[in-house]
Amino acid sequence: MLKSTGLIVGTALCFTLLVAWFAWSAFRAAPQLATENLRGAGLSISAAIEQLAAVEPSFRALARYSTPDIAYFSLSDHQGIIRFHTNPGLIGTVTGNSGSHKTSSNGISEQRELLGTGEEVYLLRTRIHPAHSEYLLLLALHTYRADQVIRRAGTGVSVVAALTLVLWGLTGFVLFMMRREEQHHHELQRREELARLGEMGAVMAHEIRNPLAGIKGFAQLIETTSDITQAKHYAAKVVSQSLRMESLVNDLLAFVREEQGQREATDLSALLGDCVTLLKGEADAQQVAIVLESDHDIRIPADSYRIMQLVLNLMKNGIQAMPDGGVLSLKLRSGAQHALITVSDSGAGIPPEHLGHIFEPFWTSKASGTGLGLALCRKISEEHGGSLTVENRVGGGTSFTAAFPLAG
Repeated sequence: MLKSTGLIVGTALCFTLLVAWFAWSAFRAAPQLATENLRGAGLSISAAIEQLAAVEPSFRALARYSTPDIAYFSLSDHQGIIRFHTNPGLIGTVTGNSGSHKTSSNGISEQRELLGTGEEVYLLRTRIHPAHSEYLLLLALHTYRADQVIRRAGTGVSVVAALTLVLWGLTGFVLFMMRREEQHHHELQRREELARLGEMGAVMAHEIRNPLAGIKGFAQLIETTSDITQAKHYAAKVVSQSLRMESLVNDLLAFVREEQGQREATDLSALLGDCVTLLKGEADAQQVAIVLESDHDIRIPADSYRIMQLVLNLMKNGIQAMPDGGVLSLKLRSGAQHALITVSDSGAGIPPEHLGHIFEPFWTSKASGTGLGLALCRKISEEHGGSLTVENRVGGGTSFTAAFPLAG
């Protein structure tokens, strides 16, 4: 959640800074761009006026010359007398702009000036030389088209600001929804945990009640009998029921505890040999032959106790699946990157409709049992970075394969 939030906020921040920089750069460059547009238009019009004045020295052609950009223009000689003006009433008057009027180094001066009508115009002063004469051209241009660049830049900044606010609003909404979804997910997990605890409590109550009832019954029989042989028989039953309760509690504790064992290079061949030795008596009593096929010197970084617990659980399940005897096969082989432990039995196999549930905690198809054995096996394999899979064999029976990463 924190990584996703940081990514979203970082992306939104980078996008905001990039767009803001672009909009602000355009806004700051707009006045200069507008001035350059006016200067370019002014110089073009000045060249046209100079050409018309050269063609017709009487300036009658200039009286017909007009463009939408021109507010007014005038030509005055070196004595400051206006020889032409777009307002004919001003022709012949003295402007005060004499030949000594100062211009820039390139012979051009420009400024903005406010007219009596309240309009601001761009005022360009330059000297033209039609027909070997010299005049001071005073050209006033409307600025509304050039200033439209500035207005558009300002509008762009406003739009960018609005879009940025919308973007951050959407970002906040997305973060709020993600936070809400995370809380909802945690709430669902909590409810699932509570439901699992309730289910576990029900299973525990049911599984513990039966041995407790047996212990209570046999203890009462021991109390009332005077036959020492019969009392020993009842005591053995009490011990048997106590071991059943102990096994149930051990399975539950093994399932719920987090991995805490020390990892060390574990020789799987030797470990499987120990497992066969531990269960040989139980297998012989049920007429089950255990066959071990093992490659040597296969080691994995593991908690050996947990791995042995996994293998013993799989072997016990295989033995229980063959009540009339059979063959329990253990194979250890090395793949490219994993060690593979396969436990196969020759029993009746698992019904297809049960295959999707056998690794679920507390799910069992047996008349007695907690349904924790296979769930614990898968948890142990995943704790070690491995996996546990199951399939029904073609010739009958079931095969479980546990895969573990090899030691470096």
